[in-house]
Amino acid sequence: MQTELLSSPNYYNTWSGPNTCEPNIPNDPRYWSRADVATWLNHMATVHQLPAVPNDRFIMNGKALCLMTVSMFLDRVPLGGKLLYKDFQLRLAKAMYLSDMSRSC
Repeated sequence: MQTELLSSPNYYNTWSGPNTCEPNIPNDPRYWSRADVATWLNHMATVHQLPAVPNDRFIMNGKALCLMTVSMFLDRVPLGGKLLYKDFQLRLAKAMYLSDMSRSC
């Protein structure tokens, strides 16, 4: 069941809601540039109707986001920080799982 959920191409569409397009960024957040992080933040704010996230709160790449805790997200974005953290962790877990699966084949 969990494998089906993680490998489903519609996984993020069901998380983000119907008829939403994923941003044009790498699937693995560890490879995100600063611009990719900004694109993801804008996408999340739009899809989940959050207030716009000021770009100066996340002047970092994907590797830096990997080091952030939920409280660090909440410090930067009190309204929506937990949602951003959860979405980021899901994307990271999916990328790591798929990376492990491709190495074992």
